[in-house]
Amino acid sequence: MILLDYSAVAIANIARAIKMDGELLTNEFALHMIMNSIRASNVRLRRDYGEMVICCDCNGVSWRREEFELYKFKRRKKRSDSSDIDWKFVYEKLEYVKNELKNDFPYTVLQIDRAEADDIIGTLARYATENELKTVIVSNDKDFVQLHSPFVEQYRPCAEGFYNITNNLQELIIRGDSDDGVPNIKSPIDIFTVPDKRQKPIYKKELEAWKSEDDIPEELRERYIQNKRLIDLSETPTSIQQSVIEEFKRQHTHGKRPNKAKMTKFFMKNRLRYLHERMNEF
Repeated sequence: MILLDYSAVAIANIARAIKMDGELLTNEFALHMIMNSIRASNVRLRRDYGEMVICCDCNGVSWRREEFELYKFKRRKKRSDSSDIDWKFVYEKLEYVKNELKNDFPYTVLQIDRAEADDIIGTLARYATENELKTVIVSNDKDFVQLHSPFVEQYRPCAEGFYNITNNLQELIIRGDSDDGVPNIKSPIDIFTVPDKRQKPIYKKELEAWKSEDDIPEELRERYIQNKRLIDLSETPTSIQQSVIEEFKRQHTHGKRPNKAKMTKFFMKNRLRYLHERMNEF
């Protein structure tokens, strides 16, 4: 099973091409980069890992944002302040492609109310480990190392290679995730809203001493629990995990065949000749 972090992988490809290669953000370019990220991962990994599951963020507010209003504040602010990429346009194209993938392409496409792609990937990765299913996560996100197991690996498109680092969930919780606006446990929870304010450092000796929740100093325990709730993917609400498994099984049981006539229409309508010529790679 291939678990693709849909929006994150596509956005990384688009942003890199614009910033590094000077590409212009046009309809044709955006759709090509989104679709080609799927094609490239499928070609590289399907022989060893089988069918692809497209894991999407919900359209509304996620449960993490409901619990922590500053969740991804730093990322949202960075994108709102950016003048070189029209993010509204990018997200419109992601939505457009997602609907095409749901209707006409041979993939399971999962989008669950109040859930992020992380929740879907976390749930299915644990399901894969429990059922001994050979699986690969396609994402650049380091937080997925907590899901690595003898049955679950991670491929990083940005590096064109596999992520081979130690699975240390405890360190992830302690250090937080600045990309998601989650500070380390020694820093104020709202530190990323303060311009030019830096987090307090986490020292190696502290990581060595804080091996479990019981080792965390009492004055940092509340912050630790907050971070664990946001970072530990086993903390995804049970109702969401159940919905993921139910929808995955429903789509997987019924199967899905490509509608090549409609795929061709999509490629030709959007002038994606390169991808149309490689339609069998989807």
